[in-house]
Amino acid sequence: MTYIVILLVAGVLLAFLETFIPSGGTLIVLAGAALIGAIVLGFGQSGTVGCIVLIAVLVCVPVFVMIGLKMLPRTFVGRKMMLAGPTKDFAESRGKAGVSDEDYSYLVGKTGIVAGTLRPSGIAEIEGRRYSVAAQGERIDQGCEITVIRVEGNEIIVEPKNRSPRS
Repeated sequence: MTYIVILLVAGVLLAFLETFIPSGGTLIVLAGAALIGAIVLGFGQSGTVGCIVLIAVLVCVPVFVMIGLKMLPRTFVGRKMMLAGPTKDFAESRGKAGVSDEDYSYLVGKTGIVAGTLRPSGIAEIEGRRYSVAAQGERIDQGCEITVIRVEGNEIIVEPKNRSPRS
């Protein structure tokens, strides 16, 4: 009976440690071997002891692994493995899902210069500020003058200045 308890405790402990220590699966293999050994020895002693050990394995292992997973983000290894969530200041300053809430409709009709080739999207400088813009279905080379023809949501649609704006 002593070996059964030792193997059961060792198996549960090794499964628990697998959540904290990146062992490449070595610990979980050892845990599985210890737990299977405890179950086999339990059934070797009697059917009742075997069933008790089996139920203990089926209850204890998931419970301890879940406890380990809950504790993982607060450990040194867990902090190295997981990304931190956004800070409160970042979430408040950026709006929902990082999309700008700014209304760009005031840019319609304004002119600017392409800062990088638009294929069909890229960066343009309009009235001294840089904006992410999209060309009206064509490539516009760097340095060309553009006109804002419309704004759809937060997308600024532009075309080369030498063409007349479309409505």
